[in-house]
Amino acid sequence: MSKTTRATRPILIFAAALIAVLGAFAALGASKGEAAHNHGPRHQHAARALTQKQVALREDMRRLWEDHITWTRLAIISLTTDSPDTEATVGRLLKNQSDIGNAVKPFYGRKADNELTNQLRRHILIAAEVIAAAKAGDSAKLADAQARWAKNGDDIAAVLASVNPRYWKLGAMKAELRIHLKLTTDEAVARLKGDWSGDVAAYEKIHTHALHLSDVLSDGLMKQFPRRFR
Repeated sequence: MSKTTRATRPILIFAAALIAVLGAFAALGASKGEAAHNHGPRHQHAARALTQKQVALREDMRRLWEDHITWTRLAIISLTTDSPDTEATVGRLLKNQSDIGNAVKPFYGRKADNELTNQLRRHILIAAEVIAAAKAGDSAKLADAQARWAKNGDDIAAVLASVNPRYWKLGAMKAELRIHLKLTTDEAVARLKGDWSGDVAAYEKIHTHALHLSDVLSDGLMKQFPRRFR
């Protein structure tokens, strides 16, 4: 067996474990989340004209979530290659979490902003631990990071549902975050395996879902605060 093969096997083994463990909890909400994706706010809005304020909100929210998946992708690349730009890239990704928190601050105040930002930052930091553990072949650290990442997704959903329980229902938000974690996992695993076509396909899927998720959030704000968007 060559040195290259021996070095690659732990990555492949733990990449498979990453898919299996996170795929299990993601599947719990996938069908519900995909139904929301196919019949969600984007289709509802198609039946009526949006005001300028509604359009601005949707565009701003989409930009934030496109930033999120773009900088996540760049961070995955940096983390899996030990690139010298890793610190700067992860730093920019963490700034995006503050930007998303600030987007809800005018509606829900500083406390909700801080809580959402903190949970989103944890989302990024734990994801980095997942990737590092998978790359190193450390099964104990990988399992621990995966469990904390799954819980963090539910915690983010809980923060959203707590401020807008009517339009950001807890079950629906958990399903959306589980899909987001599953697709992020697919992207990281494909890169760890050197599956470049799979890596590209995973990014395309997470891009589509990010746009959908941003529309879900925008739609919830419009419905909860209709007077602000006339």
